[in-house]
Amino acid sequence: MDRTESLLKALTEASGVPGYEEEVRRVLRGVLEPLAQIEQDRLGSLIARRPGQSERPRVALAAHMDEIGFMVRSITKEGCLKFVPLGGWWDQVLLGQRVIVKTHQGDIPGIIGAKPPHVLKQEERAKVVPKEEMYIDIGATSKAEAEAAGVRSGDPVVPASAFAVMASGRAYLAKALDDRVGCALMVETLQALA
Repeated sequence: MDRTESLLKALTEASGVPGYEEEVRRVLRGVLEPLAQIEQDRLGSLIARRPGQSERPRVALAAHMDEIGFMVRSITKEGCLKFVPLGGWWDQVLLGQRVIVKTHQGDIPGIIGAKPPHVLKQEERAKVVPKEEMYIDIGATSKAEAEAAGVRSGDPVVPASAFAVMASGRAYLAKALDDRVGCALMVETLQALA
């Protein structure tokens, strides 16, 4: 794995739904500090400045650190987590997705589920299950058990997805490529200027 692939792996495997980008910020800060002057604003954005040799032209590169994910909305009495999407998700791709619930006590693996097909009416089986009818199963059997594991309303949830190089060797499989690729390009640009 070359330097660029290693950077993409670190960036895409870091969690960073909107408002919870600290893991991504930590990765970026680590690679940017030797290359530029780093500032962090009140919203958590990183600003990397590298002075040039002349006044003009000045160039700005921008990318966002966050990724699409979910947030725990509530916990059912059975211990399942109801969730809301953060970003654009197609309902038809959610069922069976492995996820990680980021709690104050640590990460909890889960899977997105819904009522099983054998309990649905025939006409319901032909339709895409709306995300509002889905839940995250973390293996808890009650609300108290889920809460004891550290789950709270408002906890961020990210897809569980490891970085992989695909068969061609030129394509990658990962979550959060939008816009961690942009973040990686900014790092690569600064490295080329060093």
